[in-house]
Amino acid sequence: MNIAIIGSGLTGSLAAISLANTGCIVDLYERLSDEELININQTYVITHSSRKILENIGIWSDLVSLLVPFQYLNVIDYEINSYCQFLINDLNKLDQKYSTFGWIAEHKLIMPSILGFISNIDNINRIPTSVIPNTNNYDLIVAADGSSSNTKKRLKTPSFDFSYNQVYLTAKVLLRGVKSNEAYVILNREGPFEILPLGGDVFQIICNQSIAKGMYNMSLPNSLFLDYLSTVLPYGIEPDTFIDPPKSFPINFIFNYSFFSGKYIYLGETAHKLHTVGGHDLNLCWRDVECLTKLISNPLFKKNYSLIPITYSVLRLGDVLSISILTESLVRFSRSDLMIFALPRKIIFFILKKSSIVRKFIHNLITNGLMHV
Repeated sequence: MNIAIIGSGLTGSLAAISLANTGCIVDLYERLSDEELININQTYVITHSSRKILENIGIWSDLVSLLVPFQYLNVIDYEINSYCQFLINDLNKLDQKYSTFGWIAEHKLIMPSILGFISNIDNINRIPTSVIPNTNNYDLIVAADGSSSNTKKRLKTPSFDFSYNQVYLTAKVLLRGVKSNEAYVILNREGPFEILPLGGDVFQIICNQSIAKGMYNMSLPNSLFLDYLSTVLPYGIEPDTFIDPPKSFPINFIFNYSFFSGKYIYLGETAHKLHTVGGHDLNLCWRDVECLTKLISNPLFKKNYSLIPITYSVLRLGDVLSISILTESLVRFSRSDLMIFALPRKIIFFILKKSSIVRKFIHNLITNGLMHV
């Protein structure tokens, strides 16, 4: 099968490797240089669902040394002063043997390794443009050119989208008073606040807040921004200094009404983009890759490629929709200051602290998606 992939970011590149492994001839179109692809200041949470995908593709052993494992995920709700900790025991039995709850990945570290892996695969042809001269040369065309996809605009594919009227500020910071093997998700009225370990005393801070407050904080000198961080970090955790200066990015939501258009298939953020809370959006994108690879490998579709796009769209809808609803509920719930929600929030945290079964279910849903719960 001849396949064109538009976009060689993390999702497009992974799709190229995965589909090439099935025997497909892949043309990977990308207008950006390798330097531009690598030089992106982003941090991801890698779950066990992504670990399994990377193992199946054959690149896990190349990437694992570049990832920072963590054993504890602490969830704190500042508004009701409640706390819950997810542990390795909250994973399923097969995942527990890795002795890691999850991994933190820096884009600048893993992207070069993935691009290097691609360069060693004979049936992937990298083409330095995002324009396909003749679409008739391909059985399927995969659009993985991001949330601002030119491909999707050209095909006029409708989507449901909105802005949260928020930005997320992110910075690499030296912290004192926190273990190097734990991560935090903190819920407050401004929006979720995350602390992700990057090794030693270095952590990635991700602050979600209103556009106005974000602009104000970005205008502060580094010393005053550190003072601000000290007011929102959990008790006992103190910011020391910036490793990388703060950067600001808008937050928006995108959900395509269909994940295909003719023989075009939309992958990753070209099809869906969620709130940044939890850093799990990349895992959802990589499950798109897994689903598409399974379909293309299925003998039922070997002689009827035209059924793959619609089948893919139907199969991915449940997983993406369930994670979208779960993420959206968490964001709206955490930002609400209505007293009527105080009691339900306390009940939820009480159940989470007391019931390992509920913790396992919630984590399994977020990690593996609806189809594997």
